[in-house]
Amino acid sequence: AMARAVRRDMHKMTAFVRFREVRDAEDREAYVAWFEPEHFIVERVSSFFLKRFSAMRWSILTPQRCLHWDGATLHLTAGATKTDAPNEDAMEAYWLTYYANIFNPARLKIKAMKAEMPEKYWRNLPEAELIAPLIAGAGRRSDAMVATAPPQPPERHLRQAQRQPEPMTRHGAV
Repeated sequence: AMARAVRRDMHKMTAFVRFREVRDAEDREAYVAWFEPEHFIVERVSSFFLKRFSAMRWSILTPQRCLHWDGATLHLTAGATKTDAPNEDAMEAYWLTYYANIFNPARLKIKAMKAEMPEKYWRNLPEAELIAPLIAGAGRRSDAMVATAPPQPPERHLRQAQRQPEPMTRHGAV
C-alpha cells in the first residue's frame, strides 16, 4: 500500500506541476513551480522533469526539497514555502482560456475527475478556479451541443469521400 501511495504521489507530481515564468537576476527566462508531495519523492521524479523540460531553466519548490535545473546541472536544495513561488505569470490567462475550451461538458464525470485530480491539489492549480463554474454550466452547454446541428465537413473531405471505393467485407460489398 505504501509503494502504491508513493507511485501515485509521483504521478500526481508529474501531472500537477504548473510552471510560471520568472526573470532571474540577469533578466533571463526561468520557470518556477510549487508542489506539495505527501511523500519524499522529489529526487525520485527529477529524471522525468529533466527529460521533459531539459531545454528550459526551472525550479520546482516543495516543502521537503527543491529541484533547480540550470540547463546543465540539477541542484537540490532545502525545502521552501509557497510564498517563495510566483502566484501567476503572463501565460496564466492563456492557460485558463485553453483549459476552459478543452473542457467537454458531454463527457463530465465528476467522481472520475476528482479521483484523478483530487481536490487537495486544487489550491495549487490555476485552473481550479474554473472547475465549479464549468461543472455548473455543463448541462446547459451539453444541451446546446446536442441542439446545434453538426457542421458540414470541408469541401475537400467530401470530394475525398467520393473518390474512396465502397468498403468490402470478406463476402462482397457491405
